[in-house]
Amino acid sequence: MAIQRVLGLLQNAAQPNELANWYIDNLGFEVTGRDSLEGEWILQLFGDIAKAGIERVVLEIGDEQLQIWGWPGVKDPTPYPECWGGNDHWFQHICLVSDDLRGIYSRLLDQGINPISTQPQCLPEWNSAAAGIWAAKFKDPAGHPLELLQFPADKGDSRWHEKSRNNGLPKGIDHSAISIANTETSLRFYRNMLGLAVKGESLNHGPEQDAMDGLQGTRVAITGIGPGPHRMGIEFLRYIAPTGGRDRQHPNWSDACDRKLLMQADAISALHERVINSESGSDCSPLVSLPAEAFSAQLGFTVRDPDGHSLLIVG
Repeated sequence: MAIQRVLGLLQNAAQPNELANWYIDNLGFEVTGRDSLEGEWILQLFGDIAKAGIERVVLEIGDEQLQIWGWPGVKDPTPYPECWGGNDHWFQHICLVSDDLRGIYSRLLDQGINPISTQPQCLPEWNSAAAGIWAAKFKDPAGHPLELLQFPADKGDSRWHEKSRNNGLPKGIDHSAISIANTETSLRFYRNMLGLAVKGESLNHGPEQDAMDGLQGTRVAITGIGPGPHRMGIEFLRYIAPTGGRDRQHPNWSDACDRKLLMQADAISALHERVINSESGSDCSPLVSLPAEAFSAQLGFTVRDPDGHSLLIVG
């Protein structure tokens, strides 16, 4: 009765096909499907906001999925706030792994992407958990934050040290990082209730972290969690400084910032029973029968974590 795998991420866009093409052309994603999600089951998961259905483009990179969703029944989806940072609790990025981070980042800058990092950073030697890792953050054309990582030989999962792709294109998604208010509260949700395991911890700070996050005086406690080796994981980002990270107010499924973790569970009926009877129960949907073509699963439900980040769990 636990999460077996993080399959990928679902993110919203006003023009799903246009954004999907950007991921294909610039980051080497491959399209595996374009369709619409319709029916009573989608209303049970997301409510009346989905009554006009959901337009979907399914992308893959490595072993992971990125699905881009459009909401044709929502006239004016809530955009990202005009000014925000990684310490705001709606922040959620996708971390892609490359063997040529600086080359890809340079090409993206030439094409006019919106950077978060001032430039790619090599994390310092004193930080034993992250020393030698190169990292850079930026936004896609719809404003969704992304991170590029390049691991040294002694860091990262073994799959990131296998054969490179042409032009150093990303090999897959290492994790999705979510900004949180409290580590112990998030662990009760993801570890104690959903069954994920803690995989690592670090406290990052200093000029490299400031430059990477586009913030000042950064101190961020990072906790990595996941279902096991060789799989996409999740990272908690608890910003000790700068203070003032904002909570998300009145989240909607169609909001630009509403990225959804797509997870696969065993014994999903029992897991749903546990979740709906927990303190997160008010943010949990019914357990819904799914058409086979939707997520290659029989059942599913949605839930929000303590900071409002959303999950679609299937099994």
